[in-house]
Amino acid sequence: MNRMNRTPEYLRKFIIAGAGEGEYFYRKALKQAILVFMCVITLMPAEVVSMGREAGFESSDGDSLVTAIRSADFLRDFPPSPSDGLVNAVIEIPAGSNQKWEVTKTTGHLEWEVVSDTLRIVSYLPYPANYGMVPQTWLPEEMGGDNDPLDIIVVGPRLERGTVAAVRLVGVIKMTDRGEQDDKLIAVDPESWFRHIHTLEDLESGFPGITEILVTWFGSYKGPGMVIIESVGNESEAWRIFNEAVEAYSNRL
Repeated sequence: MNRMNRTPEYLRKFIIAGAGEGEYFYRKALKQAILVFMCVITLMPAEVVSMGREAGFESSDGDSLVTAIRSADFLRDFPPSPSDGLVNAVIEIPAGSNQKWEVTKTTGHLEWEVVSDTLRIVSYLPYPANYGMVPQTWLPEEMGGDNDPLDIIVVGPRLERGTVAAVRLVGVIKMTDRGEQDDKLIAVDPESWFRHIHTLEDLESGFPGITEILVTWFGSYKGPGMVIIESVGNESEAWRIFNEAVEAYSNRL
């Protein structure tokens, strides 16, 4: 049986009769179908999977969109440091995501930020590293801060949203956001291939370009002039800022 005989009767007649307009429209429709198929395949890893697993479409009921994690008070239930030499980091935004989640100061729950009745998506490249906050820390306004917990960037494998990870401080990006101090601690995942990194110098020599990537991203993602990068400090400077933020939080109680 040749290929034409395996074609359905109605389609074979359409093709045979379509030397003119029929064939033109058939070929156009076929090309469009192939294009749509390729778009779906291309988008699945970045959009379909992301908007399903990461944005929160649950397979149990098929239509619930998760916009909050209320399993803990992430601001108050965890200490800022689990042990000497490590810091607790609550992961709000996994590496590779552009959904803007944050721990709320009132409840301590992790929620997808809403701006003008819309779930906020960062309109830039996805976060290049895991991003979050350090529990029981504070950057008070009277010290030039943004009146929020201390932010932290965790370099290493992607960590799921809501993870509380024990990480190692290696540096800090000192920056202002619209005039407010908004420093970002830099940490590494000690359970990953960054386990041998203990200092900013280790990070820059062992993994060239990482610091520059972080500085470029955080200096650019809100648009020109919104974020001013002041400097990049080493691990000693990071620990100084961490200890001040822990003390500021204790003074609020």
